[in-house]
Amino acid sequence: MLGSDGNKDTAPSTTQGGAFPVHVLAVHAMGLHLLDYVRFEDLAPICVREGRWSFLCVIAPLRLPSATGSPVNPLAVL
Repeated sequence: MLGSDGNKDTAPSTTQGGAFPVHVLAVHAMGLHLLDYVRFEDLAPICVREGRWSFLCVIAPLRLPSATGSPVNPLAVL
């Protein structure tokens, strides 16, 4: 899995022949799951309060036939 608080591709793309080269490489060539625009604002203060920075991340995407993406609600289990 590759996650970040933004889109991992530059816009406009600097790669000829591909609009989203990181997405194409990660999803199609490597089979990675991508999380775009992840919000860490609520998680960071809890990690500070608990003094823990490792946790189980649980993500359950919607099962959408023929879809390539889904909204998710990731859960951090401390």
